Amino acid sequence: MKKLLYMICAAAAALTAMAAAATIELVPEIDTITGQGYNSAGRLAGSGITGNDVKSWLGSRNDGWYTTTGNGDMRWGSASANPEDQTISLPSMPGTAGVCFGLKMTIENIQDYSGLSFSMNLSPSGTGGTYTYSVWYETKDGEMVELCRGTKNNDGNPWDVHYDLTPEQLEDMKKNGNGKLYAVVGAGGGNDNNNARVGISVDGELMVPEPAAASLGLLGLAGLLLRRRRAA
Repeated sequence: MKKLLYMICAAAAALTAMAAAATIELVPEIDTITGQGYNSAGRLAGSGITGNDVKSWLGSRNDGWYTTTGNGDMRWGSASANPEDQTISLPSMPGTAGVCFGLKMTIENIQDYSGLSFSMNLSPSGTGGTYTYSVWYETKDGEMVELCRGTKNNDGNPWDVHYDLTPEQLEDMKKNGNGKLYAVVGAGGGNDNNNARVGISVDGELMVPEPAAASLGLLGLAGLLLRRRRAA
């Protein structure tokens, strides 16, 4: 009986700890970044970006990290991957309409998540120019839906972004989405050799049993077994 009670109490403690393990990082590792030109890439790098731009640029590509230059000519420069610290180097390129990088990813079993959030940390190496980010999901019909967007003038200070999808956005994404999520970050109008370092994360919060309720249930079972033993 003591062994059974110990096992029940241990299970209750394990359930309580589950709450701390409910958040999962969904972004794929940044091992490489692929150059992929686009004729209207200037809009990708700035606040004028559209869903059609994102779809035309990355819609038919495999999941992964991509980069392009505003004039579509990759010889003008591009973003690069930093596998050691899992960041992207995003250069400012005067003489072009900007440089951007994009992420295309699939969220498996999206119905299992009770929350999704997007975070970005951008640390510029100089001043001047602007930075823009946007996040999108793709519907089952192939339409692009914007989740969030922001633009910041570069004053040399880091740019920290965190956005939690609203319950309505997450519900629509579960109902109408095909699991594909896109994030695009661009730089424009800066100075040569001003390379920003950018880190991105997408976190999913799994729906797990309420630990307090589950623990109370197990402890109640332990009490019932102990009471029956005393009665016997």
